Amino acid sequence: MAMIRFRVAEDSMLPSLRPGDEFVVTTSRPARIGDVVALRHPTREDFWLVKRRVTPPRPLPDDLAWVASDNREVSGVDSRSFGPVPVGELLPRVERLDPIVFGEAVELLASEDTALRRLVDEHGTPELWGRPPGFATLVLLILEQQVSLESGAAMFRRVSTAGGGVTPEGILGLGTDGLRRIGVTRQKADYLVGLAQQVDSGDLDLASLDAAPEDEARRALLACKGIGPWTADVYLLSALRHLDVFPTGDRALQVGAAEALGLAAVPTPDELELLSIPWRPLRAVAARLIWHAYLARRGRTEPRHADLAAD
Repeated sequence: MAMIRFRVAEDSMLPSLRPGDEFVVTTSRPARIGDVVALRHPTREDFWLVKRRVTPPRPLPDDLAWVASDNREVSGVDSRSFGPVPVGELLPRVERLDPIVFGEAVELLASEDTALRRLVDEHGTPELWGRPPGFATLVLLILEQQVSLESGAAMFRRVSTAGGGVTPEGILGLGTDGLRRIGVTRQKADYLVGLAQQVDSGDLDLASLDAAPEDEARRALLACKGIGPWTADVYLLSALRHLDVFPTGDRALQVGAAEALGLAAVPTPDELELLSIPWRPLRAVAARLIWHAYLARRGRTEPRHADLAAD
């Protein structure tokens, strides 16, 4: 099993992929209908194509597939011109992380970057830690803003106990004053009540974010008062497991990157953004490696699901 990196050269997959975009594919699972795939050109040696596996215009044997360009008016170099292709030759694009592709991504990054290889050699490959998508995780992330993971988790448990669980109904039942009485700051209490109102009214549909493209999900989150770039990015990374999210405003990531890269000073968010370019489109994996090493040096571990109550 392996992960392979590709760079898009033409505009046949607009708007999904643009010339210059990088993407990765995996050999660990077969391509499904709807997947963007890489495949060798049927007639040109050492030439790869990027297409999408689609429903064929006529029934095909199980071992054959039909591929098409997204931008079909520009490019007809697909199954319309060369016919069906063997299913086994299609390598599906990776868009979300799971434990298998996470391991593949770690190996790919470590093979390309000596600093990340050193982190893996010294501290091992972390588990693909994550948090369940939904309201409770967003509440925890708001409580973690500008405090330690331990402090945020402790306050989350207080909120859960006081509200009978971390739900929109529980937060609205406590209200700003109830949250303040258990130690939540006024600003964060206002944020939590506002978030609960938006979820309760349906203005923010968290379930719909699960399948939404990264940019669309980020816009929806940033429209909520109290959810800034850090909170949105960490939710996209940890709960929705997007591939290339990199929260440059995270202090531990900044310090950890300085330690990993041997920098004389901790990078600013803009500097960290530039430093992360070689890790695209796997920056969420690079972030996990850096965080893992940062915590290991300090005798700490990654957050666990047990910190969260069920939604």
